[in-house]
Amino acid sequence: MRMTTIPVRLTVLALLASLSVPAGAQDRAGGPAQEGAPKDWQGRYRYEHAAGRTAGGTDIVVTYDLVLLPPDVSDGCVLTVRGFQADETLRCRTRREGQDLALTFDRYGDGRTVNRYGVAVYKPGQPLFTLAKGGALVTRWQGLKPDGQGVADRGAYFKRVR
Repeated sequence: MRMTTIPVRLTVLALLASLSVPAGAQDRAGGPAQEGAPKDWQGRYRYEHAAGRTAGGTDIVVTYDLVLLPPDVSDGCVLTVRGFQADETLRCRTRREGQDLALTFDRYGDGRTVNRYGVAVYKPGQPLFTLAKGGALVTRWQGLKPDGQGVADRGAYFKRVR
């Protein structure tokens, strides 16, 4: 008697189709969040946040460096935040939202979801900010926002450096 594998394959496919996708794992177009970025977004971006001076006269400057590599590259979305009282690396994921690119928190540079003090500042999948191309590259801050006065929720912050 000859056995067929078609019913087994159909059962497996039916089970896979019935699995739910975690919230935030797909963008509005239905694609999965990924570590890297689509080709038109790949590159290096920088934002230098100047928040004035301390009472002692020290400049308060924090640099945000964003690296977006191809989607198949491990750690293809990395944001480093360095400067005045800041030193952290965030691994992120990206997803298209129309023509925009949303960046969400995945983990810290050490692979944990809590910072060096054991505090979960961000939740995995939480939107950090969204980038939009137009005349200037526009950032819409969400879960991550630079400290200090005068930082609008939306504006031309990041600039492509290469």
